[in-house]
Amino acid sequence: MLAPLERFSDADQCVEFLTSTNDEKQKMLYFLILSGTHESSEVILKTIHDFPNIISIYILKEEIYEDSISLLKNDEKIYGRFTAIACFYEQLKQRMLQSEREHEQLGFDVWHGTEMTPVTLIQRKNKQEAMFMYGQLLKLFLLDTYETEDVTYDDAFKKMISFFRQSYPNSRSHLDFIERLQSQYKNYTPIYWYALDSFLYRLVNKALREHDVELLVEMRIFIRDLHQQIVHLYENEIRSENTMVPSTVYRGVLMPVNEFEKKILNHTGGLLSVNSFLSTTSNKELALAFAGTGQIYRNEMAVLFAISLVHDATTSAPFAFADPIIGGAESEYLLTMGTVYRIRNIEHLADNGIPCVHLLLTSDNDPQLTSLTNYTYRSIRDTDERFLTYIGAILNIMGDHGKAAEFYKIFLENINLDDGKRATALHNLGSCYTSAGLYTTAINYFLQALALKQENHRPLEETLCNLGVAYAHLK
Repeated sequence: MLAPLERFSDADQCVEFLTSTNDEKQKMLYFLILSGTHESSEVILKTIHDFPNIISIYILKEEIYEDSISLLKNDEKIYGRFTAIACFYEQLKQRMLQSEREHEQLGFDVWHGTEMTPVTLIQRKNKQEAMFMYGQLLKLFLLDTYETEDVTYDDAFKKMISFFRQSYPNSRSHLDFIERLQSQYKNYTPIYWYALDSFLYRLVNKALREHDVELLVEMRIFIRDLHQQIVHLYENEIRSENTMVPSTVYRGVLMPVNEFEKKILNHTGGLLSVNSFLSTTSNKELALAFAGTGQIYRNEMAVLFAISLVHDATTSAPFAFADPIIGGAESEYLLTMGTVYRIRNIEHLADNGIPCVHLLLTSDNDPQLTSLTNYTYRSIRDTDERFLTYIGAILNIMGDHGKAAEFYKIFLENINLDDGKRATALHNLGSCYTSAGLYTTAINYFLQALALKQENHRPLEETLCNLGVAYAHLK
């Protein structure tokens, strides 16, 4: 996240601000502009030139202390000396965009090639595999939700706009964008709105990356529209015999070293699901520029993903060429949320040593993915409550009892939910709060589930058992 503008006339204050141990400030990225005629510039340069969160340093005026320049002449952060801000304004904008892309996290889950079904997954309590399954279930929930809920499109859109206004009440620029989004949304396409430099694409991908159920539900109307446009373009343009598509597209990222080693390095042949919408380019050098070089002191490394776009009638991963829609010239291809790839192999590029992870689009004929997808769809479409049972169990495996509770509460908002599913959701809410150690709250939900089950002559044993466990913990 880029920091807001801060001005200092005192060197000590500037250094103190930049070296603060405040958690929020440690997450910020800084661009430092110094006056070359101010004597404090020398102190600041010598003190903070190695500070990891400072991305670039710009120096105004030619008259700067020569010993400072000598000390820092090999520092890649310093972008030279300038006589006016206008001289480096465009350079600064490009550097800010590049830095934001470099530090934009890529959320993904992996499935290591096992033949586990959701049932055996729950039994073995494998958290990493559970996260992969949860991501796929969440995607289906977001895209299918209007099939069952008594919510109109216009109502959902108005609710999203209201949520945005409540989220950014004091930001004039954000409120102006929200006003434009509300009044002109149908005049443009979802990809157009997504590609704008606004909070929208950041918020959507942050929620998808972090599996933030509450935030995703607020924005699901836009997420669904964006996905459907990508599918439409893929079906009507990409699959056309007259459409030329590059064989490979690229995405460069900065990634924590331990994440690369744990999730990717030794898992060739496994499945990898990118949680968010993924912007890629056919320009390999541009992707490498956005990857950066990696910074040891931040425990990060540059990684290049090379995605094969070889596709046929069985390919299950839709993507769209974005340049004509957004007026871009970066040869950008946008892949939809939750796309699943197979890790083919990993190589290190000869000229810079950056690892290049080669990914293949999965197809409908992929036996492992087909088995997983079919089971997931059956879990949702069946008339019993297996979908709720599995997604709740998966969240509890991950230890995220609060997120599980969020999901069930959102599900309970459906006014058309029958008593059987409502009782199951209430029971599962009780289980979430039991796991979290909130036994009084758990008892309340178990009692509600019990009452509904009794009214509808449904089995009571499981709820009674869990109710007894919760009461026992209170003593």
